[in-house]
Amino acid sequence: MTLDGKKTYITAVVAALASFALAMGWLSQEQYQVVLGLLASLGLAALRSGVAKSPTDEIKAGGQDEAVTLVGGAKPAAGYSVGANG
Repeated sequence: MTLDGKKTYITAVVAALASFALAMGWLSQEQYQVVLGLLASLGLAALRSGVAKSPTDEIKAGGQDEAVTLVGGAKPAAGYSVGANG
């Protein structure tokens, strides 16, 4: 069983459970802060894992993105104007 795409959600659910435990008085404030610190680290690790698997890394590695492929030597048009009169 792999956790692809689920690690961030699992971390969020555990954080919600920790908040519930704090509200019920099952955790002290110090314990809660430790748990949230660990969960924040896990959440950032899951986020980094997701970013590493994103398609933009493939584009930087030399792959093509269909959205920016131009036909016949066309130049991309800017979607906005820059300048005082723009």
